[in-house]
Amino acid sequence: MLLACVLIPNFPLRLAVLAQPALDGLPLVLTSPSTNRPLVADASPEAVALGIRLGMPLREVHAVSPHIVFIPANPVRDGLEFEKVLRQLETVSPAIEPLEHGRCYVDLHGLGRHYPSEQEMAEALLVSMSPIFRPRVGLGPTRFTAWVAARMAIPGSVNTMPADQVRATLDRLPVNWLPVDDATFVKFDRLGLRTLADIRALAPSALQARFGPLGRDVHAWASGSDEARIVPRPILESVREEMLLPAPIASREMLMLAIRQIVQKAFGRPAMQHRQVRQARIRIMIEGGQSWEREFSFPQPLGPQRLTALLLNRLQAIELTGPAEVLHLDLIDPIRQTAVQELIPMFRPRQEKPLIEAARQLTQRYGESPLAHIVEVEPWSRIPERRFALINFEP
Repeated sequence: MLLACVLIPNFPLRLAVLAQPALDGLPLVLTSPSTNRPLVADASPEAVALGIRLGMPLREVHAVSPHIVFIPANPVRDGLEFEKVLRQLETVSPAIEPLEHGRCYVDLHGLGRHYPSEQEMAEALLVSMSPIFRPRVGLGPTRFTAWVAARMAIPGSVNTMPADQVRATLDRLPVNWLPVDDATFVKFDRLGLRTLADIRALAPSALQARFGPLGRDVHAWASGSDEARIVPRPILESVREEMLLPAPIASREMLMLAIRQIVQKAFGRPAMQHRQVRQARIRIMIEGGQSWEREFSFPQPLGPQRLTALLLNRLQAIELTGPAEVLHLDLIDPIRQTAVQELIPMFRPRQEKPLIEAARQLTQRYGESPLAHIVEVEPWSRIPERRFALINFEP
């Protein structure tokens, strides 16, 4: 049984072209999200033909060609769009392992009841995606060979690498087809390793002694004998809420208010009745085609009030690169609300009732409670400041 690799080359740049068709055919460069030392994260074929390579500092790109068009990284948009692609592929096979935006592996085992051949399975995967992405599917006996077959395929087609042609196909490929970093390519060049045939001719122990565990993997890839299996991604129930802001928000106070509203809106859905969450993800689309994303995990299930208080506390120091335009909130793997054992009335602290009444009066006077209490957040953290959080006391 062959494995399938679904490949959409230059996925982030393809999304940019779909949003602005006038960019099609121009040399495009995707900038890295890092602001410390911006690098080339991806490049279109037209830019590669001019000499642009991945990892090149942006200051060197200007020297190569003044006609390069820079596309800012937008990981939130890329993640949302690729999630749609994965859901389309899951209509064919539920065993999908995404590796990066634009590439995933599909296990074809068990699909023989629906498709008479592996070729038709791959074609079903291809048809499930929109042709505007120019996807391609590769079939091979291993993950690496399936990826190589996908890279060799033309857009909108299926390419198969049969088991009896693996060695002949791989031997003539240069070493830059291997999924390793540039520093490793430099070491290969110094050792005189130019093709995958050169690597396969060496003993696995020799490569492992020189490169560590990576050497063993490199030899397996070059030999077409890697045994890594496909690990399907876990399918977790999630509730997604989206809020399109009426105007871009630049102030932290307005952003906190929007987060409070989107949490209440998400928990107001029928699917979230009497349920709590241990994980939440916030995504913010920023003006100018940028984005911000953060995922939170909690040691205890949280309802809307405690989740709101905790998110507002953790995001007090948030710094965005521009005004926020759209908010996305994912409540991941919600569970049924757990019961909390109350104290027997006669054993309740005598000071509780006056404290609650005072807190309510202060809240009514100032609009929000000026009192706060300490909540355990990440007791496992090595950083003391992360173990506890100070949130508003709301009786």
